[in-house]
Amino acid sequence: MNTTNLVNQRLSSLRDAMATYNVAAYIVTNNDPHNSEYSADHWAGRTWISGFTGSAGNVVITTQGGGLWTDGRYYIQAEEQLHGTGLNLFKARQPETPSIPKWLASTLEANSTIAVDGRSISYAFYQELKQALEPKHIQIILDLDLLTPIWHDRPSRPTEKIFEHPVAFAGIDTRQKLADLRSWLGDNHVDSLLVSTLDDVMWTLNIRGADTPYCPVSEAYLVVEQTRATAFIDKAKLPVEIEKHLNEQGVSVRHYDYVNQYLNQQCEGLSLAFNPSYTDSLLVSAIEQNVSLKPMACPVTDMKASKNPTELANLEQSLKDDGVAVVRFMSWLEDQVPSGLVTELSAEAQLKSYRRQTRHYVSDSFRTIAGFAAHGAKMHYAADEESNAVINESNFFLVDSGGQYLGGTTDITRTFHFGSPTIKQRKDYTLVLKAVIRLTQTRFMKGSTGANLDIMARGMLWQHGIDYKCGTGHGVGICLNVHEGPQNFSQSHREVELKPGMVITNEPGVYREGEYGVRIENIMKVVEVDQNEFGTFYGFETITLAPIATSMLDVTLLNQDEVDWLNHYHTQVYKALSPSLDAHDKTWLQGATQMVEK
Repeated sequence: MNTTNLVNQRLSSLRDAMATYNVAAYIVTNNDPHNSEYSADHWAGRTWISGFTGSAGNVVITTQGGGLWTDGRYYIQAEEQLHGTGLNLFKARQPETPSIPKWLASTLEANSTIAVDGRSISYAFYQELKQALEPKHIQIILDLDLLTPIWHDRPSRPTEKIFEHPVAFAGIDTRQKLADLRSWLGDNHVDSLLVSTLDDVMWTLNIRGADTPYCPVSEAYLVVEQTRATAFIDKAKLPVEIEKHLNEQGVSVRHYDYVNQYLNQQCEGLSLAFNPSYTDSLLVSAIEQNVSLKPMACPVTDMKASKNPTELANLEQSLKDDGVAVVRFMSWLEDQVPSGLVTELSAEAQLKSYRRQTRHYVSDSFRTIAGFAAHGAKMHYAADEESNAVINESNFFLVDSGGQYLGGTTDITRTFHFGSPTIKQRKDYTLVLKAVIRLTQTRFMKGSTGANLDIMARGMLWQHGIDYKCGTGHGVGICLNVHEGPQNFSQSHREVELKPGMVITNEPGVYREGEYGVRIENIMKVVEVDQNEFGTFYGFETITLAPIATSMLDVTLLNQDEVDWLNHYHTQVYKALSPSLDAHDKTWLQGATQMVEK
């Protein structure tokens, strides 16, 4: 049975269940109770019910239809994967597109009922739903799981073991991190803090897990009070020696499912800071009568955003090691493409094999995007046996990949062309490089945000009537999430100052639907560059190390300063990586980093 028929069969079963409970609409997400970007397969309900495999998006199923809401990275992919299902694509973040709450309010009849597994939506989203639906007296049922009874082979919740992230990589021990959080509690006049985002819990406790694909995290909560700290983790995942170490650092461990009871009993009458965007609606609804809720951003998110010196040093070493793997892959790719035997999937597998040989490798940091020709225009394309294209000399090949290492998380994109690019292709590729360089070289005053600086890259493309429907960059974790906040480069207004120690990607692109995609991506760190009578100025230092292909450049579009930047960068790349390469790959790298002349 093909995917579309399978999806339609599942939709029919869900609608039968909805009829049994008199539910007019059912919301399905891929979210775990922590609203993680990447969740364990157990929580992939939206993928299962709709067939849409992108990493972002929510589905609403009604008795007769419904739709998928997803962002600009996935418009092309969603159109293809929803075809024939009767589900409509709602292009989220577009002015003309209603949000899910507003669409439900305008679509459903008064006094009807909607339902959702409340563990899979945040408390913040639940509040949006309530506000939109209350005027029409539409009831929301939070504790109705309609998927499990019809999802007969639903994956179990993960049971992978937790492992330590040593202070040699973390830089600061858990006891000190808890002391910093207790200072925050005092400054903000709250009694307790619920840490619910998985990467924040892992970072604070200096542990890592394997519950979600690509992100070394484990399902857990952490409650911090002035005199105690309690972690809620499935003890079957926790080795005895790690629990003992946590105890020594001042952390008690309870079972994961005990968090509800603990908050109701031990924190009764106390004020509790929590992030409503990353705490599930069912949990908060269960405690809101007994606890004084204080919705606010989690302080751990800011604490881990600015890397300490140990973290930065380890991240830079990880990027160097990762760069060696990437160069080996690039050399292999150039050797093998002429054979006509390299496909998107075989290229992806080869790159992973090189990374796995790297010291301190844990996993890839996301599913590699290896998109040839039109596939490269799908920002988060994932090849499969059906779509798997042979790489040849006729078009661009975009490869976006990354690794998880004990020392840090990497994310890099390089675009290749093994033939003779057209004039338009050369122009697009060169404009993307110019955008990367322009943002890299930007100096900015203390207090500036990523939203202030997004235009430095995007504006280079705007001048030529080109735009990309995504942000320009995101923060990156330390053996944690490859997409880490709160800092980013995007047009969305976010009051997050860029500060020294923060790391952020720089990845503008050109995506021509049905033709090709071009993206170049580096990780940069924020550094202080000047302090004078006008104030403090910051800048960026590129810490990704891998050559940028030059054969597709239209050098006439580059100014001398841009040529100098590229040559200087390539000198750094060769100096850093060549000692770790064999003779063949070293010779290849020497050619790939040759001076560009204008």
